[in-house]
Amino acid sequence: MSNIVSIFGVSHHPGLARLRNPQGNDPSVMGATREFQALRDALAASRPDVVVCIGNDHLNQFFLDNMPQFLIGKSPTAKGTWPWEREWGAPDYEAAVDVDLARHIIRHGPERGVDFAFSDEFLIDHAFTMPLAFLRPQGDLPIVPVFCNVMAPPIPPARRFYDVGGVLRSLIEDFPGDQRIAVVCSGHLSVEVGGPRPLAPDEEFDRWASALVGHGDVEQALEKLSEERLKQAGNYAAGFLTFVLLAGMAGGVPCMSWQLLDTPMARLPFFQWSFE
Repeated sequence: MSNIVSIFGVSHHPGLARLRNPQGNDPSVMGATREFQALRDALAASRPDVVVCIGNDHLNQFFLDNMPQFLIGKSPTAKGTWPWEREWGAPDYEAAVDVDLARHIIRHGPERGVDFAFSDEFLIDHAFTMPLAFLRPQGDLPIVPVFCNVMAPPIPPARRFYDVGGVLRSLIEDFPGDQRIAVVCSGHLSVEVGGPRPLAPDEEFDRWASALVGHGDVEQALEKLSEERLKQAGNYAAGFLTFVLLAGMAGGVPCMSWQLLDTPMARLPFFQWSFE
């Protein structure tokens, strides 16, 4: 059996590109750099053989007319980002894919109630390249990319995200061998993209929702993170649901550590679980 040894959740906010070439000595920016360094060190210390990376596509390759809810990438290589994302500083990233683990998840998912879509032709965008570039910049570990729909209605409810996370964990633990698996996930807090409301974040939502995941308050999260509540926090606040999936992969237990960091770029969440 394989084991999940560590789990990390971070933002993929575009403003994080500033951390790649920081200017000045803004304490909050330096604080974000330190937090990413701490998670990078923790990931390395967990000595993973594979990283399962969870994120979403931003309507770059999947669109309103053909949107998988949960998709596993199983080509031999994952790479990105998209050319137009490089224009605002999104990093490139390339890594081998653990095709055997990806196929195992796809093959046995239906036995546990999840029919994962799959693809051999995909690019990863900043929802994957951003966290991987910060947490494993070497690109030396194989990954399994898991795409979640948080963009195109109908978006699965919070309970489905949580349940899919639990299924992913059980499938990973049943994978033959003794692989050490780390999980890296990116998502969003409150945000409005191209909509009628201002871009100012909803601080109340950010702190409340993050605390639900951080404290392992699963039932409150599944009950209160409704479609209506997410829409109130912004037209892209459903990006928080990837963190609910992450909580499912962690078995609903509280984080070993978590925090929100206010920066000029955005309010940034940092979630960490360790299972050793």
